[in-house]
Amino acid sequence: MSKWIKEFVVGLGVCIGLSLFGVPSTAHAKYVGHYSTPTEIRGTWYQYRGKNKFNVIKISKHSFYYKGKLLYSSKKSGANKLYVEADKSSSNSVYLLNGHYKYEYQTFGSFWLSKSKVAGHRVLKNYHQMGQYNVFTRNKVKHNYSYEKNSLKDIGK
Repeated sequence: MSKWIKEFVVGLGVCIGLSLFGVPSTAHAKYVGHYSTPTEIRGTWYQYRGKNKFNVIKISKHSFYYKGKLLYSSKKSGANKLYVEADKSSSNSVYLLNGHYKYEYQTFGSFWLSKSKVAGHRVLKNYHQMGQYNVFTRNKVKHNYSYEKNSLKDIGK
């Protein structure tokens, strides 16, 4: 009988300890605010253009570079100010990095980390205009995985 009481007390202590201090959770790259990019899409991304040339996107916490040119930054103003908007209505989080644009040509489109993989790594997808889906990889892969579709249903997939 005393063994049963000891086990009950230990189990009760564990339950109380977990409720007081919480269960540790795993870290996820989530959208945290309008002025910094989500960690899941940060880094250097490559898209093959052909003839050993690549389009390069570099996304840091407070800036967005395309082909070495700073497009959006938290230090800029107007249409070039980094302002992240998250759309979580699709299966993945879709991010618009320039939420303060007035005209369509002022934005680079929507970005999301796709569940599709190339060389074992997830890819960054981008939809800008006219059904063009751009696919960027973390490593330089000499194949362009971009595609064109007349549907907006693939945004976030």
